[in-house]
Amino acid sequence: MKKLSLYMFLVLIFCNTAFAAIAPGMLGTKYILHELTGQERGFIHLRPARKTLEGTLEFRHILKIFESNLMQHGFKYTSDESKAQYIGLINYGLVTDDVYSTPYELTVANEIGHSIVSEATEYLLMPYKKRRKDKYTRVMELNIYDLKKDKKVQHIYKGKIVSKGKCGEMQSVSKELISMIFKKWPGKNGSKKVWVPIFVKSCWKEF
Repeated sequence: MKKLSLYMFLVLIFCNTAFAAIAPGMLGTKYILHELTGQERGFIHLRPARKTLEGTLEFRHILKIFESNLMQHGFKYTSDESKAQYIGLINYGLVTDDVYSTPYELTVANEIGHSIVSEATEYLLMPYKKRRKDKYTRVMELNIYDLKKDKKVQHIYKGKIVSKGKCGEMQSVSKELISMIFKKWPGKNGSKKVWVPIFVKSCWKEF
């Protein structure tokens, strides 16, 4: 009986390993620093972390994915910034050798007049020419700020996903990158490898 149990255990391990090896998926590294309990509730408003993302169709697409995930974890999304108790800043793009950061001061459109001072990396938004075997380094970031009643702003969440792959079209891999951020939300501080499945090939260049 013990031999049979051991045999079944080894078969299960083999099957899971084989599935992970052949199933289409995406691997990334998650970097997290936060003070969340996972029980946060309240209205959150999402904004682009830098000016080059403002008003773009791609940002609106990515915003909706973030909105859906945040609502699954207790937040309530609002398009009315004046009602927000939290502000989420979204940034994303491709890493290049000459990437740089820009400081921003964002004024929140509410009666209290909160102001958020941040620094955003100016990632590239369009795929660049590369050798066939080379891979793009894709980044997806979310920073959440708690708007206190006394005009203070507290930075409570900083999350970043870094993933390498052949696809450099951010809108095509954004769903997978964002799902990495919310896997086991809010997660432990530090860095760890994250794998998520891809059941629909959103970017055929990835494979």
